[in-house]
Amino acid sequence: MAEKKNQKRKAGRPRKKQSLDTDEILKLALKHFAAKGYGGVSLHAIAKEKGIATSLLTHHFKTKENLWQQSMMLVGGEIYGELQDLFEIIDDYDGMEKLRIFNKKIVHFSARRPEFQQCIVQEVFSNNTRSNWLIEELLRPIFGFMEGIIKEEQAKGTIKKVPQANLSSFIIGSITTLFSRSYQMQKVYNINPYDQEQIDQHVEVINDLIFNGLRTNPIKQEE
Repeated sequence: MAEKKNQKRKAGRPRKKQSLDTDEILKLALKHFAAKGYGGVSLHAIAKEKGIATSLLTHHFKTKENLWQQSMMLVGGEIYGELQDLFEIIDDYDGMEKLRIFNKKIVHFSARRPEFQQCIVQEVFSNNTRSNWLIEELLRPIFGFMEGIIKEEQAKGTIKKVPQANLSSFIIGSITTLFSRSYQMQKVYNINPYDQEQIDQHVEVINDLIFNGLRTNPIKQEE
């Protein structure tokens, strides 16, 4: 007997015709992880918002942790690649100018991809598989651009010999807090951190405060 045309499909792999834009899924997943925390996210919720079958996500990403890693790698790899290209261009620049440019780049990236920083903050306060993966795969390489220059400038005596842990946390925290606490900034100070004027102002303020504080001979402001 011929099979019925409307016969229900057996459970299994998703139909091939249901395609998946993995980059779009990863960007959406990152927003979910940033807003709800790792524990509050489910593959089902992401699939439902995207209008696809949960089985399609499972087929491509296997586990929620793998989805989290790939979403972080997509955005983290983006900033790392941009920094690589940038530092090749500015290779001959003075070390202090390189730091200024690095800070500016991180400010603009934090404004463009706030979910990345929010996920970092959620994970790195404790010892777990995600925090260790994040530190080794993304944070060490990204911060390495800044820390290498700092060591060189400290050896030259152009900036104060502040311990790396204090200095790195001070610089990165100063840069990213405006965006990782964007609602607080809006509510308390009545500003939108993502306005271009606020972003540009943040670059100027950060570089002025950091570099006048770091220099062994701070540049005096003209009266």
